[in-house]
Amino acid sequence: METFQFQIIDARAAYENGALKVKLHYPNNPVPRDKRQDESLDFGRKVLEKLIESGESDIADMAHPTGSPSAGSLYVFSDGVFACHRRDRFAPTHKLYHSASAGFQDRMEDVYSEGGIMGISLRETAEETLLFTREKIPRLIVPKDSVNYTLNSARRLGIDPDRIKLLYVDAEIQESRDELQVLRESGEEIFCIKGNIDLVFESATSVNILQLRRLPFSSDEVFPVDAEGMMKDGKFMHFNREAYLINPDEIANRMFDYALTNPKVSQVNIVDGVPRVFTPEYEPPFLGPDKVGVISPHIWAPEDLLTTCLDALGVPGFAGKKLEIELAKVKARQEGKNLLSNGVLA
Repeated sequence: METFQFQIIDARAAYENGALKVKLHYPNNPVPRDKRQDESLDFGRKVLEKLIESGESDIADMAHPTGSPSAGSLYVFSDGVFACHRRDRFAPTHKLYHSASAGFQDRMEDVYSEGGIMGISLRETAEETLLFTREKIPRLIVPKDSVNYTLNSARRLGIDPDRIKLLYVDAEIQESRDELQVLRESGEEIFCIKGNIDLVFESATSVNILQLRRLPFSSDEVFPVDAEGMMKDGKFMHFNREAYLINPDEIANRMFDYALTNPKVSQVNIVDGVPRVFTPEYEPPFLGPDKVGVISPHIWAPEDLLTTCLDALGVPGFAGKKLEIELAKVKARQEGKNLLSNGVLA
């Protein structure tokens, strides 16, 4: 699927009591581009420091544009556990970091309405994460707000929806305090949407808006699997990244330097159109975030999308700290440092 962004040079943010409000002025004649905006470390550091200290800052200008917003979401279950994936070692950015699901528009009109942004969020989540019940004969869980996206994702993966049972469920979107307002160059409002906003300057420069989607299951009742991939030579190549179920209690006040203990991790094989979920096995040497040698195959390392969701979930150590965490990443990148401590390095 082709995706693209366009540059935005007029953008401003306000940050107060942990709530982030962002205004983006779309250009009158946006020019699509098929790659991410370059990172802006020096500019981003100044922006983040100003937001933290004074609560207001421009977040783009002519020399440091941001991109049209991406969107995504995170599945959260009734026991508070959430599903995420780990980016693989071939990912263009944040190799072997844990991440939420998000992506960019594939049609210009998608970023011109609240419904379009929500469509991006639902599509990207379904393309990156499928959920199955933990039953002898698993059923595909189909959120009612993303039926077509979910079934299309399953088919692309090689799953035949006619050969497995489907379980339709309601997904509840958790209310957010953050707000994204999109305006024309003239200042006329195009739309306004609530969501958890992620400002990124390290690895790329972007504005992302994410939803927490709560499902009526315990994490003990589901298997998440990664469904992301790409077309190569006319065929779909499944990345089959690791999907994780993470308990917030385990990662409270722990960032980038913690080996997860007995995590629930799953991958999937498709056999005759039917999913076969399995737990991967690992042999040393182990690689951690940024492909650094580590002591365990499961080093906890949330990248910016997931950090934003953890802030929204109120996880201790992450709640109210998403800008500070992004600032720490920018500083580390400027100084050529890795965020891992000696406690997990091999």
